[in-house]
Amino acid sequence: MKLLTIFLLLSMTCCIANAEKKNPPKNDDIIEAALIEAGKDHFPPDFKFDEIGTIKHEDTYYHAFVGYLKTGNYRVLLFDNTPTYLGFYTVEYEPVDYEESAVLLDDGADGYFNLRIGKEGPLENILVDGLKTSFVKNDQAPAEKQSMEEEKPKITIAYRDWTFSVKGQSRSARAIFVKKLGSKVYLKDEKRGITKDFPFGMLSKEDIDYLRSIDAL
Repeated sequence: MKLLTIFLLLSMTCCIANAEKKNPPKNDDIIEAALIEAGKDHFPPDFKFDEIGTIKHEDTYYHAFVGYLKTGNYRVLLFDNTPTYLGFYTVEYEPVDYEESAVLLDDGADGYFNLRIGKEGPLENILVDGLKTSFVKNDQAPAEKQSMEEEKPKITIAYRDWTFSVKGQSRSARAIFVKKLGSKVYLKDEKRGITKDFPFGMLSKEDIDYLRSIDAL
């Protein structure tokens, strides 16, 4: 019994020692210096920013900040845990919160759009309310610290055929993924342009696999 207890304590100590600690930028001056070093596209005149939070992702952390543009749009600024400035997304909806592996954008109604981090870091392109937004990466960052998913084949977020189970019957529709909220996904119908929510339980296995492939789940 004593040997088992000692083994468990050693295992817990090892896990704690190997766990990566949060390492955000220390202050606003460091953030501003990183943006200036990245170039004028990353730090426009009179640019203001604020903290969103530290995001747990896989075995590491990302540190997110919101930037305010004169156009009324926003930027989601991302640092890795070294902390190196990686780049930004420009979005129409205000970043207001975060959850594991995602920044939450206020959708102007009762929910959020998820700006999700990919398995290896910021995705090259994301879809927010049906519109593609590209990640503008910091070209000054060391290549080994850039977490873009460049080497893996990317699944394009586009209109596709979805299969639903409705009262035991199979039905299909051509639609595009808009967002995930709780246990539902929101899809925009190609013909009618209407966005509707569907519980995960109505989707086929192929649909669930597709959602995982675009990091929506």
